[in-house]
Amino acid sequence: MLMEIRVAGVLRMLVRSFRKQSLQSQSLLSGAGTWPLKPLEESKKRPETDSGDLYAGMPAPDPEKKVTPSKDIFADPPAKEDLSLAIFLDIDGVLRKLESVPMITVNGGTLPLDLGNRALLPEALRALKYLIHLTGASLVVSSEWRRSSSLLEEAQTALRALGMRVRGVTPVLRPREDLFVGTKLDPDKQATLRLRWAERRAREITAWLQEHREAIRGKHIKDLPIW
Repeated sequence: MLMEIRVAGVLRMLVRSFRKQSLQSQSLLSGAGTWPLKPLEESKKRPETDSGDLYAGMPAPDPEKKVTPSKDIFADPPAKEDLSLAIFLDIDGVLRKLESVPMITVNGGTLPLDLGNRALLPEALRALKYLIHLTGASLVVSSEWRRSSSLLEEAQTALRALGMRVRGVTPVLRPREDLFVGTKLDPDKQATLRLRWAERRAREITAWLQEHREAIRGKHIKDLPIW
């Protein structure tokens, strides 16, 4: 097939086509034919609410599975009372806070000067009760509160109200004056008082254990270490 290309009536180019266009190509060029394309499959999307919540497609939470009921630590039967176990209990710093409470030092020990503010902490009492519930140990008061009959009775009343029986109290001994920290002529007063208190407290507990041979194991609960 020959094709003439003229410009202003003058022949400029003669084009010879050696290959016949296919009907399919002609249809494409003329726009007469089209191929229907398969629409792309929409990606699976998580359903959204009107507010655009991306978690709307997730299963609703099960309140019974979501909330784990807390176990009652006293649900199990209490341990049988074991007289071989003794808890030597201090009050100040253990069952009550000492912040902003004026104190007085007596033989290396401390006593609350303000007797009108000595409430015992419920959470501390609960923890102590759990120790007894779990072990069957008995309570022996070693606190400086035992120096005062009214303070001792107050502590015993609070403990009895929660089902904790006081087995006894440790004896009150005198501190050793020959103990000191630093030099004898220039001792560290605060450290010396603490050392004498710790040594005295250890002797008091030892004396109680010697009188109660059945108690072969003891635990001292105190806010300060003594050994």
